[in-house]
Amino acid sequence: MHKYELIFILQADLDEAALDAAVENIETLIKNNQGEIAKTDRWGKRKLAYPIRKMNEGYYVLVEFDYEPEAVAALKRTMGFNEQILRYSVIRVD
Repeated sequence: MHKYELIFILQADLDEAALDAAVENIETLIKNNQGEIAKTDRWGKRKLAYPIRKMNEGYYVLVEFDYEPEAVAALKRTMGFNEQILRYSVIRVD
């Protein structure tokens, strides 16, 4: 297993329950594929550097986790299908 950081931006217009559910879905996806979450840090609402889908704000979340390298592609693919996620980035930490 390798250490990874996942940063994703959710739509800012979601209510608190929808934000919690979206973050919980990502955490569950990682755990179901034998991943171990070290830390989840919610940065909150921030202004975007440029508009994404005509939105100027987004809700930022950082997740640090241990994961198998083969499963990262499936994680990225699943996150790409989620309409609530504006952008995401998965980075391997050395």
